[in-house]
Amino acid sequence: MAEENSNKRIARNTILLYTRSLINLVIGLYTSRLTLDALGIPDYGIYNVVGSLVALFGLFNGSLNTAISRFITYELGRNNNQRLNKVFSSSLSILFIFALVIFILGETVGLWAINCRMVFPADRMNAVNWVYQISLMTFLVSLLNVAYTATLAAHENFRVLATVEILLTGVKVICVILLYYVPMDRLIYFAGYSFLLTLASSGFYVFYCMRHYPICRYRAILDKPFLKEMGAFYSWNLFGSIAWLLKGSGINVVINLFFGVLINAAQAVASQVSAGVTALMGSFSSAMQPQITKSYAAGDYEHMWKLVFNGTRYSFFLLAVFILPLCFNIDFILSLWLKEIPAYTNIFVILFLANVLAESYSTYLITVLLATGKIAFYQASVGTILLLNVPLSYLAFQWGYPPVSFLVVSIILTFAASALRLFLLKKRFSFSITLFLRSVFLKTLLTILLVSALNFMLLNLRSLLPYGNILVLLFSCLISMGGIYILGLNSEERRIVIVQAKKYLHR
Repeated sequence: MAEENSNKRIARNTILLYTRSLINLVIGLYTSRLTLDALGIPDYGIYNVVGSLVALFGLFNGSLNTAISRFITYELGRNNNQRLNKVFSSSLSILFIFALVIFILGETVGLWAINCRMVFPADRMNAVNWVYQISLMTFLVSLLNVAYTATLAAHENFRVLATVEILLTGVKVICVILLYYVPMDRLIYFAGYSFLLTLASSGFYVFYCMRHYPICRYRAILDKPFLKEMGAFYSWNLFGSIAWLLKGSGINVVINLFFGVLINAAQAVASQVSAGVTALMGSFSSAMQPQITKSYAAGDYEHMWKLVFNGTRYSFFLLAVFILPLCFNIDFILSLWLKEIPAYTNIFVILFLANVLAESYSTYLITVLLATGKIAFYQASVGTILLLNVPLSYLAFQWGYPPVSFLVVSIILTFAASALRLFLLKKRFSFSITLFLRSVFLKTLLTILLVSALNFMLLNLRSLLPYGNILVLLFSCLISMGGIYILGLNSEERRIVIVQAKKYLHR
């Protein structure tokens, strides 16, 4: 009964988050088109670079989010309500300290990098500095909000998270449309409304959590046993966060040094598509990850591994349903989406999405490794592999390879990191790598290859059909969904899909 309730909760949360992500993806792509058109390619590239530099000083954010989520979820899995308030209050105290550190770094090292090392048009330096300051404030607000969003996720209250994000997405559309009419510098306005929306959503999360969760009554404490435990977890997780951040933001800076803001704009557009599709996977993984951590805390390893194996396959297929039609119809979709398409955008999008598929194999492996709390060797080894993205990409550019080479490097290193995670799980849990490769990797790979072959054959009909681009895109979506349904799912899973589809159609 407990497992059945768990599965129902996962299914309910997945539908909520998947709907949110799908709405955000569609509206996000539309607003990106408007933003690129209103700002122009140079200013769009500037905003992407400045935002990346701010993120470099926010190494703490993602790592703290992971650490706080892990400890709150772990205590919930153990039903240890007495310690939850200490964990929350200590976490928020730590966030205040780190916010101060980031502010000092941002106003010293960050300002120096913006004005002395980065490459920007001379006539836009005033706007660049305004955008930098606003982006730094936006980041600090989001950092202090981490403890509250982590609490909502740990309690699996994704309804609130999904509702707020959908509302924010709607407001963003209005703000982006106003870009065409504001009597001020559009780049500064763009950064300003992002800050105000972040401030408003953070304020709501604080109010909601304080009202509904007693553990969110903040007390100015630093629980020493928790601080020691979290310090060890956080310090190593920070190294992994640095690697992930440099893989994205660091590469963006390297691209700027070699190719300038025009290629940064192409990379920003491709990243927007990649982030939107990744959010679809996140909608599923966010619903499952708390259950995996709670299963580990309760010692229910059988249920934990079942969630990991099935979750990996389902996440991969949910991504592939969108990625395959996008990749096989990329030029047509970009022409519908953007008025002016930066060079390299199409190949950037395809390779970014290929990397997203490769990363999906590790999503739940990472969750298990983090749930153990013993992450020193894991973060040191995997983080070192991911850190190679920046120097190897730099060398590739230095040796004259084209801008797309950084994504080839990224895909190779992603698979190397996944292989190492499998090895670490085998040592810690007597994990069967062979079983994972056979039931997850090979099954998903063969399915995607067969469906891709059908999509490739479909492309030859484009010139023979009236409204060829539209019909090929439609058939590509149908082939991807049908192929994955027939080839990727077993008979029981196909039966469940039919039952659930009938239930929702009946409603």
